[in-house]
Amino acid sequence: MDGSVAIGTGGSMLSRRRFTIACGVGVLGLAATGCGAPPRPAGGPGSRFEKLVVIGDPDRNGIFDVSVEYGPDGTGWLAYSRVELPKYVSTHLARSDDRGRSWTYVGAINRSRDDTITADGRAVSGARRYETPTLVHDPGDDPARHWKLYVERYVAVPPHRPDNNLHGDGWIEVKYARRPDGPWSEAVRLFGGPASGSRIDLNRLHPDLGGMSFYNEIGSIALDGALYLSLDASPTPSGLGDWENRKIVLISSHDHGATWRYAGTLTDHDDASDSGYLVLTGSSLVKEGSRLFLLVTPSGAKGLGRRNRGHDGTWIVEFENIARARLKRDAAGRLVVLRRIPIDRDTGGLSDYHEQNIHGGILFPQIDTRTRPDVFQTYMTGQRIVFP
Repeated sequence: MDGSVAIGTGGSMLSRRRFTIACGVGVLGLAATGCGAPPRPAGGPGSRFEKLVVIGDPDRNGIFDVSVEYGPDGTGWLAYSRVELPKYVSTHLARSDDRGRSWTYVGAINRSRDDTITADGRAVSGARRYETPTLVHDPGDDPARHWKLYVERYVAVPPHRPDNNLHGDGWIEVKYARRPDGPWSEAVRLFGGPASGSRIDLNRLHPDLGGMSFYNEIGSIALDGALYLSLDASPTPSGLGDWENRKIVLISSHDHGATWRYAGTLTDHDDASDSGYLVLTGSSLVKEGSRLFLLVTPSGAKGLGRRNRGHDGTWIVEFENIARARLKRDAAGRLVVLRRIPIDRDTGGLSDYHEQNIHGGILFPQIDTRTRPDVFQTYMTGQRIVFP
């Protein structure tokens, strides 16, 4: 089944994820270089948050790109990237039966491995990676498709630096399951360029999306029969450069993912630049009570005095109207940031949250190059969105 398994047994598998922008490194590249590490806070080497440990999934280089979702029975499910330097990034799954206080390894949904693809008319060999997964429960769909996992699949070639990531030749794929512990369906190539064989070329949905090279950093939520996905839209194949045209966009489906429409642009370069950053990235769509929020990460701090030029924490911004892709803004059109969660490691953000994750709260990934080999870490803040 092309990298998928019927989950339910233990065993060590692999993982996934990506990061620092202004330093010019992805997830694996940052851990290899230690680029741009700022000094630690005065409180010492420990984070102010509790580290999330997945019981039964042995640490390789850590976990990142977390996506947390709860089912109607109160069971928590965590899809995440398991990183194995310098090549592999896989998608693993864990479960919680105590509202996020502890997590136990279930299995691998996507296994990273060596692969050969055709790019620019020639065969290219490298590592197949699965990054930025998002897990969503869609109860209105057929029971065999109640759970959906969206993930970016692409190939990275040696020497596995950021500009060796062939994002532009990859795609976003989706798998379906009755339950997150499987079995999962075969992958469907959902979003990609014409050469990828994907069902939908997002660039053709709307003129706003014309000229984009690829989409990733996926957030998801199911609301009142509609599915929403937030996506980084990148104009360059590596995801680096041309920052003025980077944006986060929102698409929606009212038939459980069979067809999709462009809802609008959530953030663009002006939103990042207004606060002294190159880009906003790594979005999540979350709900607390009747209110909806976008979690987003500022990256690439500008200015000579800025030490951290990687991912710089998490911003929480409330939606004014998700159906119209409208976030709350002030009279000048600037984002109204409800809360900011600062880093206390080298770099981090890319958070996720579910209101039933009572004990874990907002989950906050960070990279710490001084804790090799376990450099990719995720922390449980214990905080809610509105009432931290």
